Amino acid sequence: MPRTFNGQIHVRVPSDIHKEIAQEAFEKGTSINGILAQALIARRALKSIDPWKSIAEVQSANRGLETADIESVIAKSVKAVRRSRRD
Repeated sequence: MPRTFNGQIHVRVPSDIHKEIAQEAFEKGTSINGILAQALIARRALKSIDPWKSIAEVQSANRGLETADIESVIAKSVKAVRRSRRD
């Protein structure tokens, strides 16, 4: 007999994690449930990714580029992310 699922999961976490998630939810204007649902959805999306394969693909795609050029692009990207988080 197949089991039915109602979409509810009850999870116990340490109090410091609970506090961290509650603060994040407050800052983002969402709920703890929303934060945890996003984390589970991201987990499901990432399960099929082989990180080592991804690294090999990036290395292969960047062969022939100068290391300094790659480092410059990465530094610019990091700065852009930091800037967007400040805004």
